[in-house]
Amino acid sequence: MKRLLVLLIVLAGGLAWAAFSVPSNAATVNGATISQHDLNSDVNAIAGSEYYQCYLNSEAYLSSNGSQQLPPVVGAGTGQYAGDHPTATTAFVASYLETEIGHQLLLQAARERHVSVTQAGLATARSSLTQEISSVMSEILQTQQGRDVRYGCSLTGQAVTGQQVLSTLPASFVNEQVQFGATAAALEETLAGVGSSDQELQGYYVAHGAQFDTACLTAAVFSSQSAAQAAAAQVAFGTPFATVASSTSSSGGGPQGCDILADLETKLPPAANLKSLATGAVSSPIDDNGTYLLLQITSRTPTPYGKAKAVVASAVQQAGSTATQKALAAAERRSAVSVNPQYGVWVPVSASVLTPFSPEPTDVLNATANVGRVAPASVSGSASSSSIPSSG
Repeated sequence: MKRLLVLLIVLAGGLAWAAFSVPSNAATVNGATISQHDLNSDVNAIAGSEYYQCYLNSEAYLSSNGSQQLPPVVGAGTGQYAGDHPTATTAFVASYLETEIGHQLLLQAARERHVSVTQAGLATARSSLTQEISSVMSEILQTQQGRDVRYGCSLTGQAVTGQQVLSTLPASFVNEQVQFGATAAALEETLAGVGSSDQELQGYYVAHGAQFDTACLTAAVFSSQSAAQAAAAQVAFGTPFATVASSTSSSGGGPQGCDILADLETKLPPAANLKSLATGAVSSPIDDNGTYLLLQITSRTPTPYGKAKAVVASAVQQAGSTATQKALAAAERRSAVSVNPQYGVWVPVSASVLTPFSPEPTDVLNATANVGRVAPASVSGSASSSSIPSSG
């Protein structure tokens, strides 16, 4: 499932015109509609939040390892009336509709399986969304891309927080994202064969107790594999690892604190394989994007379920993610999807929206915005990225 993206279409300036001149639905998915009104509302929310746009740009960049970037939210043209907002590009529309169609498929899959969302699930989803945004905005500042204000959204070098980002958005928009996140999590828990009730999650905790131990970790970081191997050899010859970590690590390594084991594993490369690392033993050198780690678990103690509950739920969701992907892929193949032609054409094979080569004349409110401009190539492969309804 694609990471959460909420992009898109005609901005508020053209709302009254759109109500009379375009179909009321932007797309349908197995009879469920994605309405013009809802898209307009989403675009107003996104266009009004530079922070959220920075988050979307950063998330796309990081999740693709720098190979993808989103088109800008707004284009060059404006509506024909004073005070009209700029319009969005067709590339942005296609990106949003692909995501929104995927959201509809997931929500339908959840309903088919009688998945329900509790108030506790909503609270967890809200917290997770806030933390995810904070993490993305912090991580982007560690890259060269973070120096671009379109990504870092800051000239001071201080990371924007998730709470700051969400505070710039309408409550209804945030609630919509929270509801979707909670439903997606509950579906993953169901397809993991566990379920999302507290009793079911506690049963999983009991069956996998060691996975949720609280582990205290000592780490050392080295600039090369040979340096890490040399340090490991010192430990093998009897030098305490804490001494080696503090004296030879390129980052002044040592105790890293204590956390739930399953949570620690999400923050480390898969090769760390902490579950199989015996207490007191030192790992083999672990490649972490060009630097090398040596790790030692100094102690492990059972974690009460109440403290581990959020990590348990996350672990179950991870266990069900593959099954959820397969279910959504199957749903894409058998679903009836149609897209309003002014936004593009649905391509079932790739489950994507192909942007139109150019807008219909009736979709262009301010045709003079196109005069003297050459439209850039669309990220979706079409020859133009003209805005909807005017140029972008």
